[in-house]
Amino acid sequence: MQAKDCFLSGIRFYILLPVLVLFGCNSRETNEAPVIPPSQNPDTLLTHSKNLLYTYPDSAYQLAAKAEALAKAQDNPLAQANAFKMQASYYSDIKTDYLQATRYCKLADSIYRKYNGKDFLLGRGAVYHNLGTIELRQGNYLPAIELYTKALHQLDTLKDEKTLPRTLNNLSTLFSFLKDDAKSEQYARECYKISKKNKDDYLVSVSSVTLASALINQEKYNEVPQLLDNAKAIALSRKDYYILDLVYLNYGGYYHFHKKDYKQAIENFQQALLYADSLQIGFEQMRALINLSMSYFTDNQFERAETSAQKTIELARNLQSMDVEQRALNILAKVEARKNNFDKAYKYQDLSYRLRDTIMNENNKQHINYLEAEFQNEKKELKIDSLERQKNLYRIINIAVAFILVLFILILYLRQNAIRRKKQLAEQKIIQLEQEKQLVATQAVLDGETAERTRLARDLHDGLGGMLSAVKLNLFDMKQGAIIETEDVSRFGKVIEMLDNAMQELRRVAHNMMPEALSRYGLKVSLEDFCGSFSNVYFHFYGEEKRLDQKTETTLYRSVFELVNNAVKHAQAENINVQIVQQSDRISINVQDNGKGFDAQEDLKGSGLQNIKDRINSLGGSIHFLSSKENGTEIAIDVDLNQEGNGKD
Repeated sequence: MQAKDCFLSGIRFYILLPVLVLFGCNSRETNEAPVIPPSQNPDTLLTHSKNLLYTYPDSAYQLAAKAEALAKAQDNPLAQANAFKMQASYYSDIKTDYLQATRYCKLADSIYRKYNGKDFLLGRGAVYHNLGTIELRQGNYLPAIELYTKALHQLDTLKDEKTLPRTLNNLSTLFSFLKDDAKSEQYARECYKISKKNKDDYLVSVSSVTLASALINQEKYNEVPQLLDNAKAIALSRKDYYILDLVYLNYGGYYHFHKKDYKQAIENFQQALLYADSLQIGFEQMRALINLSMSYFTDNQFERAETSAQKTIELARNLQSMDVEQRALNILAKVEARKNNFDKAYKYQDLSYRLRDTIMNENNKQHINYLEAEFQNEKKELKIDSLERQKNLYRIINIAVAFILVLFILILYLRQNAIRRKKQLAEQKIIQLEQEKQLVATQAVLDGETAERTRLARDLHDGLGGMLSAVKLNLFDMKQGAIIETEDVSRFGKVIEMLDNAMQELRRVAHNMMPEALSRYGLKVSLEDFCGSFSNVYFHFYGEEKRLDQKTETTLYRSVFELVNNAVKHAQAENINVQIVQQSDRISINVQDNGKGFDAQEDLKGSGLQNIKDRINSLGGSIHFLSSKENGTEIAIDVDLNQEGNGKD
């Protein structure tokens, strides 16, 4: 997916979202609830409950509760568990009460686990599916993936093709949220294939919408109109308002992103909102409103965009959908900015950033608070019986400090010159190399730079650090044998403090050249340590913490190091977010700030950003720059760990 701009790329994922539980949706066809013949068979009551869930939900819940009581009285554990599962669907889809929905799912699971029959095992798979859906709707993507994976394993083992396509559909939606549109398309096509094979019109229509959504997000528009037209025809024949709502949402996305016909997009989103209102499902109303707000804004209808965004925020808070609320706040910020209400724009943008950080922090460890220890030196009164010895002591101290400082500056100067010469030579060679040899040459240069940094860091830390420590120790030995005037004690303490400061600065420089944490503990710990040294840099890590090869870890660390320093020194950013998502086969890094933006095309001509780009290219990865004066800068790095040399067993 190509980024059109930061604002639209964040919103577009709410164009799709057909999230399914185990039951289909139907429209209201009558004003009065149908008469259900009395029955003492819990399975019969559950069938009626399933058919009424989206038309007369309260009646459906009463039937499920009655079925649960009958099943318990008749000692029918399967029917009782199915009744709990039905009540979970009521609380999840109708009431959006996820706590109650989760409770009923676990009640059902507690019964399914006691038995080994196929129906009970299928029931467990269905519970995994519904729990995954509950997590998905709350924006908890990692737990949702785990639960859906369990559901797939359970259902595939039992050769079930009833619940399986629903799980595949929801996984497609989930990976769309995670911006992995290739996987989203893959799961949608699998769902579509199974549904066509089973001649399940409802799932055919749903998977058509899901697949169309995945294609829209990848800007693959050729199949989209036919898929949506087919889904619309099925939905009209079934009078299925839920699918029609999804169809018009995606029509709106098609016109907005592909055709750039924002008025047509608005008409389709409005039609989707009508169906969502008729269903009285808050989740669907929220999705229609956030997309309407997006198109209104793009069409310069700022007042309508603001109204839709405010309604979205109200619904999102009721539904505990923090990600949608965050995007609606972002729209409000941009609306106020267009109206020159910069104070309000800043307020909404600040709320958006805060909420985004909250979302990130929910699946991440809290930042480690580093406490700086305070050392107190005991003051001693010393008598001096030799003024000449005192003078000699201070003379040695001054000479030692001067020597160390000169040597320190000289090494830093030589280091910078060496690195500068290596970079100049590398750039000249890279220009002369053929395209197929470019990455190899670049990596050779970077490996040399890394080795040079490591050597210099070791020399600084072990060599100069040892010299400083020896000087300090000798001073203390001399001090013990000297008689110092009371008024000169503080002067001696200041000299010792200067030595301590010099040692600390030396360690800091050595650490920045090649941090020890990187070689010992890996990329996550070293970057967490580095980001923690800034008060306005926030570090977030998700996924699988696994060591990578030294080349990859060093290259990624140096890249993030330079990007953060650029944001602090040049962009003057107040807030900087560093996010890492590591999977078994891929690692993605995002560095985002709210500072002064830059012209990516012009600034890439300079050596700084171009060097970072070359480093990432040497790993076979990709890097994208998105920057503006109004929105700050966002830099995304993506590296395939399956490429030779990028992973570590």
